[in-house]
Amino acid sequence: MSASNEELNDKERIEEFAKQYMEKRELRGKSRRMKIMRIIETVGFDERKIETALQRATINKRIEHE
Repeated sequence: MSASNEELNDKERIEEFAKQYMEKRELRGKSRRMKIMRIIETVGFDERKIETALQRATINKRIEHE
């Protein structure tokens, strides 16, 4: 198996995992799926880590310290 096939296989695996994750949490949208895929590339396939990273990435209001 060449490096390009392995890379393609990993991308397909990541995309499939992202789709399943989104279905489980009833999330929709291509941009959100792309964000989840980038998170998976960074933190791996641990759902708790993905959830935490996704919440941090989509926070509406930043905490301002005095």
